[in-house]
Amino acid sequence: MRVLILSDIHANLIALETVLSDAAGEYDTIWCLGDIVGYGPRPNECIDLMRSKAEFCVMGNHDWAVLGRPGVNVDDFNPQARQAVMWTRSQLTPANLAYLDELADIPVHPKGEPDILVTHASPREPVWEYILTPITALENFASFSESICFVGHTHKPAIFRWRLPQDAGEDGIPATVHYLQPSVGSGVQLATSSVQRLIVNPGSVGQPRDNDARAAYALFDTETRVWRQERVAYPIELTQNQMREAGLPKRLSDRLSFGW
Repeated sequence: MRVLILSDIHANLIALETVLSDAAGEYDTIWCLGDIVGYGPRPNECIDLMRSKAEFCVMGNHDWAVLGRPGVNVDDFNPQARQAVMWTRSQLTPANLAYLDELADIPVHPKGEPDILVTHASPREPVWEYILTPITALENFASFSESICFVGHTHKPAIFRWRLPQDAGEDGIPATVHYLQPSVGSGVQLATSSVQRLIVNPGSVGQPRDNDARAAYALFDTETRVWRQERVAYPIELTQNQMREAGLPKRLSDRLSFGW
């Protein structure tokens, strides 16, 4: 099965529609790694698309914050993100609030894929923790046993590879974790075994933070285990105009031009 993997859409409808158009004909289903809303100007429309098209979606920290659930304190957000959360809360329809409320806030297995785990932030802290370094990734590999875990949240495409040397002694497990930067447009085999496991991040559709303003997404073939990182340019100024019309913070709009 060919899967379109999306994460951190953040209510950026223009970016989401561009990604869906760019990937048309390349996928059979969609897995969404959370944060459909937050920051951006079209939360209802983005939720509507995921409701109709995604096989499943997991809970992101902005989705959680918009619901006002305990565990994620809106006061911990920076002022601009907090303003966007409160604005989004005032905009969502009852049906879309109910959809967000039903999203899984624990790691899940896609149907028929018991060796794949999907969550928003990390296996050990599914809604909040950022996996940005090999050290944090190494700690998280101890929290799950599946071969592959797909995460989002950082807004940065990445592959973290856990590897156990074949000559590992009995006095410990000298596993290492390496950070790999996936090349755009090139397929990479997500090879796993008893001595190699992976944490993989497709980056952000709606607010990239790796100094590349293009929307990020990935395509994954569950049979061949080939992962293809993709980027696509979208008319950022249209999203920025929508944000200005909504009265959302200027900083949130400006950052889209620079991918940070």
